[in-house]
Amino acid sequence: MNQLRLEKVGIPTVTIATSDFIGLAKTTATQEGAPNLALVEVEHPIGGIGLSSVQKKAKGIFPEVMKMATEWQPEKATGKVTIKGEVYPAPTIEVEGTVEDVNNYFFEKGWSNGLPIVPPTPEKVQAMLKGTSRDPDEVVWVIPPRNGILTVEGVAAYAVMTGCKPEYMPVLLSALEGMKDEGFNWRGLTTTTHPNGLLVVVNGKIAKDLGIASGVGAASGFSQPNMAIGYALALMTDVVGGSTPQTEDKSSLGWVGNAVATVVAESENSPWELFNEEQGFKKDDSIVTVFAGGPPTNIQDHTSVGNDGLLRVFANTINNAGQNTTCASKGQVVLLINEEHAQMFAEEGWTKEKLQNWLWENSQRPAKEYAEKCADWASEYLEKPVGPDTNVPIVRTPEQIRIIVTGGAGKHSQYWGGFQHFKSPKSQEKVVISKELSK
Repeated sequence: MNQLRLEKVGIPTVTIATSDFIGLAKTTATQEGAPNLALVEVEHPIGGIGLSSVQKKAKGIFPEVMKMATEWQPEKATGKVTIKGEVYPAPTIEVEGTVEDVNNYFFEKGWSNGLPIVPPTPEKVQAMLKGTSRDPDEVVWVIPPRNGILTVEGVAAYAVMTGCKPEYMPVLLSALEGMKDEGFNWRGLTTTTHPNGLLVVVNGKIAKDLGIASGVGAASGFSQPNMAIGYALALMTDVVGGSTPQTEDKSSLGWVGNAVATVVAESENSPWELFNEEQGFKKDDSIVTVFAGGPPTNIQDHTSVGNDGLLRVFANTINNAGQNTTCASKGQVVLLINEEHAQMFAEEGWTKEKLQNWLWENSQRPAKEYAEKCADWASEYLEKPVGPDTNVPIVRTPEQIRIIVTGGAGKHSQYWGGFQHFKSPKSQEKVVISKELSK
């Protein structure tokens, strides 16, 4: 909320929020140190309605806006983030009954999302902590939007609940380090109406040591580390961060990726350099990269025998007008390219860079084929005049199209559109390498 920055330097503001989002606005303001932010509620929706409807709603709230602007005398925002909860040690509770009873109790308390959990007994949590050298009382992240405190002990507890093994702890902690980076914009990602999910890509020795899948069904189930790590990341961030449907999570529909993050390893059968090598690391260097976006779109082409047809299919998939990351977005998009598709490209001499450049150029569409405001947005993003008939790229630069090779037999790839499409310095991609990953 940009108005919070103004309030923190003593500049008063009035914020208008719709009835469906006024609660989120109040919560966010309080937790960000501006509990007395001047708020005016208007009936939802105000976007995508006709001018006469907008004018009617504006006239209805205008007296309240004027009152807030001229009479409201809030305290100056402190800028101090409100933090709730005990840090360490976590309280221990006793639940009598069966494992089913424990699961029901956790769900009723809002500590699980409805999927089964393993009761995090003190003994199991202590065993999980052996997977990291970090102190259990270390605060890993104060997670928005509720600003719940997640300690290393807390990570271990959720790792137990979701079926992780101690050796998964370095990946969990590294992914969280990436997600908490201010530029990743977790607050925005987890409270928006867009159905964001996490895509976690693991490269290097640790991917092999843990057996993280990179072949058939890599982005689906039946790989224990992929599923358990994905479940843990989604559960701990939603529960500790307090972003759940009907409260702070405003995802209009959502998808299963909100409940279990997608975790994959990059295939070593890639005909190109691996993603960690692109980032300046060695092939065996262990890194964890977190992206945010989705849901993914399938890219299927079993008939093309050369690159011409395959390229057209890819280009006409990634420029879907309904994606967030269209119209010269500043965010990243991700192509999870199947080994067979990657080999087809490589056999005709195509590098990752050449593919990025071609797709960036040839997926462009006239601004009028995107959302109504695309020409205005693109003029600002690209810093040049853009008219309705001007071809507009999906992202500002070819390098924003990230390419990861993964998946098994069969000519299916995936396109992950990102979240960020407004003009913003934030980036929905973070690469993390830590000492723990190198062990």
